[in-house]
Amino acid sequence: MLSPGRRFLFLLSSSRRLGNSEQLAYCAAHALPAHDEQQWLNLHDFPLPDFTDLRHGAGYQPPVGNARLLLEATLHATDVVLVTPLYMYNLPGHAKQYLDYWSAWLRTANLNFREQVKGKTLWSIVVGSGARPDAQPLEGSLLLTAAFMQMNWGGMLYGSGSRPNDIQDDARALREAETFFGPPADVAQLLPRKH
Repeated sequence: MLSPGRRFLFLLSSSRRLGNSEQLAYCAAHALPAHDEQQWLNLHDFPLPDFTDLRHGAGYQPPVGNARLLLEATLHATDVVLVTPLYMYNLPGHAKQYLDYWSAWLRTANLNFREQVKGKTLWSIVVGSGARPDAQPLEGSLLLTAAFMQMNWGGMLYGSGSRPNDIQDDARALREAETFFGPPADVAQLLPRKH
């Protein structure tokens, strides 16, 4: 009998349907074992209200609507994959808004969000029009997020493309996609050492 597989949540955040980052994510997901679960959600289909910082005020109420749906999908997953184009060296608005809501979920009574995501793995699949170093700010912020949440860091798969379907010409990224979802890295080993 097969042991239970992993549960992957792919969160798409490009404004372009079937864009380069989404195509690269499908290539990576194709290599996953059949018993691994895959859930694909486009964050544009589940818009969140503007995030408001209520830490020092009324506090946060249990999430409802799209926030509740995204929270439940996040908690169900063993692996959370942010699939995104690179916009101004960082995440597009819908992906950043989703992560901003983690701040609220951390502080929602009786949710124990950090305890529930501890040990899950955070991944990113990113396509930009420049070289991989352009994505270092994005990768750095996600690495710090994983460390803060006591999650594993799966890594970043980076591809190059600007116009529709350009990713199909990035042989290196397509090759790396075939083995991307391997064992996650130890976050502590990746963070800069404090002096």
